[in-house]
This record gives sequence, structure tokens and C-alpha cells, in this order.
Amino acid sequence: MTEQLTEKVEQWFINRNLHEANPVKQFEKLMEEVGELFEGIAKGKSELIKDALGDMQVVLIGLEQQVRNGAQIEASPQELDLLLMVSSLGELAMKLHKHIYHNETQTPQVRPELSLLHSVIHSISIHNMTNAGTCLAIAYKEIKDRKGKMIDGVFVKEADLQSKGG
Repeated sequence: MTEQLTEKVEQWFINRNLHEANPVKQFEKLMEEVGELFEGIAKGKSELIKDALGDMQVVLIGLEQQVRNGAQIEASPQELDLLLMVSSLGELAMKLHKHIYHNETQTPQVRPELSLLHSVIHSISIHNMTNAGTCLAIAYKEIKDRKGKMIDGVFVKEADLQSKGG
């Protein structure tokens, strides 16, 4: 069944002339779907999780097809920064994973990744005619009076608790 679905998805990309499109755009779509997956997991929304996992597979099939077909790979300065951000997030995730998986006792050295992420946030804010400080102030204003509680090590805001009936 999976092979047949893969062929159908590949044909879907061909029918829409996406099979030779820029894989960077497809990668951006993949990151959007990853965000939905994380949201679904954080909020315990199984339908969103299933949808995101399926959508991620569609995007991966398309991205593989684009690369295999020799699609032109190009990126704007902002897209380059986004790729760098995702790469840094991957490095950070690998260090945390390694720390947990190998049951390491020393604090993981994550400062380089965090510094790079702050730098990329600054750069992306400039691409969007703002600055990182303004964005941080907006975020703080939104959370400063937020109430909620810790559930499994994650702060869940009151509004989300009420929507879950908790």
C-alpha cells in the first residue's frame, strides 16, 4: 500500500508541475508540517499528529523527487538564514539526544548552537524590517501575565488547560 501511495503522491507532484520545483521551498513546507507535529504532540491532538505525519511524508516524497529530477536549488538570503537556523536546531537536538541516550552526567556544551541561533534570529528579524529586541518585547508582553501550570515538564497556558477541560 505504501508503494502505491508513494507513486500516487509522485504523480500528484507531476500533475501540478512541482516535481522539478525548488527543493528549498519544499523544505520550508516540511518545516511548517514539523511545526504542526510539535503542536499536536504538545497539545495532545492526535488528529493533528496524524495529519502532520502524513503531510510530512508527502513533502518528503516531493522533495526527494525534485532533487532526483535535478531541480534548481536556490535560496534568498532569508531562506539561507532559515536553513542555517534549522541546521543549528539539528545540532542542538543531537547534543541533547546524545546526552540523554548515553546517560551523560556532564552538562552538554550547547553555547555555540545557542549563539548561532540568536544571531540567525537577529538576521531574520532584519529581513523582516524589525529587530530581535522588538520581537522579544512583543513575546514578553504576550506572556508576562500568563497563567498556567507545568504538565510533564511543559508550561501549559490556562487557555489551553480550559480547552482540554483541565
